[in-house]
Amino acid sequence: MKSVKLALIGCGKAATRHLRIFKELPEVALVAVADSDPEKARAFAEEIGAAWYTDWRKMLSEYPEIEVVDIAVPSGMHGKISLPVMREFRKNILLEKPITLNIEEAWEMVQTAEELGLKLVTVFQNRFNLPVKKVKEILEKNLLGKIVLASARFYWCRRQDYYDSAAWRGTWALDGGALAQQGCHHVDMLRWLMGEVESVFAKKDTRLVEIEAEDILVGVIRFKNGALGTIEATTCARPKDLGAELVILGEKGSVKLGGFAMNELAHLALENQNLNEEELEACRKNPPDPLGFAHREYLRAAMHYFAGEPPDPRLCIGKDAIPSLELIQALYESAESGTEVKFPFTPEKSRLGKMEG
Repeated sequence: MKSVKLALIGCGKAATRHLRIFKELPEVALVAVADSDPEKARAFAEEIGAAWYTDWRKMLSEYPEIEVVDIAVPSGMHGKISLPVMREFRKNILLEKPITLNIEEAWEMVQTAEELGLKLVTVFQNRFNLPVKKVKEILEKNLLGKIVLASARFYWCRRQDYYDSAAWRGTWALDGGALAQQGCHHVDMLRWLMGEVESVFAKKDTRLVEIEAEDILVGVIRFKNGALGTIEATTCARPKDLGAELVILGEKGSVKLGGFAMNELAHLALENQNLNEEELEACRKNPPDPLGFAHREYLRAAMHYFAGEPPDPRLCIGKDAIPSLELIQALYESAESGTEVKFPFTPEKSRLGKMEG
């Protein structure tokens, strides 16, 4: 395939990982970068031999050959930039998770892409974990039978210095707390593996840091297939990350995804099934990769899709990104209102994605 000509808007932490991966992907030609901080933009550009700008509109005007714009800015700014990039410049969009923080804005982004014939991809790289691929296959083959429980939990450590490193971290308008920021991958995985949600109930609090949003949320989910679910999302583990896992229990077996990013098959037991041990061993964990196996493979697959190839079914394309955002918003809505939230719903009490004034 030909290299996809790409521009990067935002030169922060997320963009740093993308840059390292792009440097090793022949599928990508990074043409230009933009950031409001000229030093950050210059450093990124010099590392890969690209042009740099502080004005992304000027960048896109001067490089009309750009095909894809990678938007790596705070979550609450995703729509503010991606919408004019699509409407004014007709460019395809790559976004780090989540698609945005506001459901109405997310639909506007999806509909704009559809109306203009553009591609919109949100990065949920854990879908490309080899253990996740195996679990998805097991569920699609109904090898677990009736699902009883799906439980996701992560106990991570984020101290005050993490939130103080950028003014937008931990704010409702641009970031959210443990659930929306760190937990969105687990929420996406619950929704992707388990299907539609019927209702949720949640409690949240801010216990160990001074931020607007929460550092702990516990929620209960009822899925439309009848199964119950739970989520425990917290950045209050001390003195360091404690771990994370996703467990699914069914009438015919059980599975557990472990590792820091659901990248290990920690447990698999099926009744009356002879598992191919060699095949199973091949998907117990991702191959070692200093840049992250799943992230690299996700971005590679996205570039092939942008280049015109059929999409890998694991890619989160267009409206596929909205169900996880809806679940996040529903959990916040319940925690703020103190009531069970039934789907469909319209967020009223949730502060996620709301600008002051």
